[in-house]
Amino acid sequence: MHKQRTFTAEDWRPFMRGPETPLDDLIESFLVAREAELSPRTIDGYRDHLTAFSRSLDSPKLRDLSPTTVQRFIAERRRRAPFAARYAGAVLKAFGTWLANNQYLTGPLGGSVLATVKVPRVDRRREALSDKDVEVMLRVLRDGDNRNAARDRAVILTFLATGLRLNELREVRMTDVHIERPLERSYLFVRAETSKSHRNRRVRLDPLAANAVHQYTKDWRPEAAGAAAALLFVTEKGEPFTYNGFQNYVRRIGDRFKAAGVEHWMAHRCRHYWATSNHRNGMTIFDIAAEGGWKDSEMVRRYTHDRPFEELQAMPTALTAMLRRRAS
Repeated sequence: MHKQRTFTAEDWRPFMRGPETPLDDLIESFLVAREAELSPRTIDGYRDHLTAFSRSLDSPKLRDLSPTTVQRFIAERRRRAPFAARYAGAVLKAFGTWLANNQYLTGPLGGSVLATVKVPRVDRRREALSDKDVEVMLRVLRDGDNRNAARDRAVILTFLATGLRLNELREVRMTDVHIERPLERSYLFVRAETSKSHRNRRVRLDPLAANAVHQYTKDWRPEAAGAAAALLFVTEKGEPFTYNGFQNYVRRIGDRFKAAGVEHWMAHRCRHYWATSNHRNGMTIFDIAAEGGWKDSEMVRRYTHDRPFEELQAMPTALTAMLRRRAS
């Protein structure tokens, strides 16, 4: 009778990647391992930063991944783009943790070899559009007479009304649009597979945006076939927008806003405006996180801004509000 053999880590070592393994091979394995939990756009972002790091070392091996090489890469990026440097640092540290968990590369104490790498801090407080900026944008949209004016109005008003991310809006389907009566009850359904939070959610669509979307779909949306037929926003030829194509289209609308006096315009600032305005109009941070598709309320704090003290003075205190409720 043969005794059953117990396999040890040493038995598997010939099949594992060693110090001479090309770093690019491990990067690809890491991205494949994360596909189930991250969106395609996030995976693309991870790939961009990891590939940029690999190119900075000129065909590196696994042994070339060290705190020194990573800190040098982050420092070089920080001089040009602080936010990109912070993101790159976070991605590389996640890569280091994955390498350690799979026993490909570990530090002296058994954890990630990049455990000591410091991700640079950046002031992430978001600058929202002002009410004056939005008034200028509404005037530009109202005066627009180009062939895509109806679509322009629907897209920008939906950004302002819902705070959707650019890719979330690009992937909204016709069946996700709910124009109700009265219009105040209208909303969009955001599907989990299109959102960074990986959660389904409903987002209110105010009457101005609901009316613009309704007009676009009924009178101006081109006939579309195939995959495009399901989408809310399509190109002039009735085809689906690619991510870059939709980004460029929205950027061209932004050029008109800039020409009218809106400085530093970008689509994501509509999300800042949505969060900040809702916060100042009484929504709690938790409500904003749920409707905006943030996983935790801490992220919302980077987008919202405190109310000016003059506005707080005009609001009833808790005691005053209670007495008014009882009186009514």
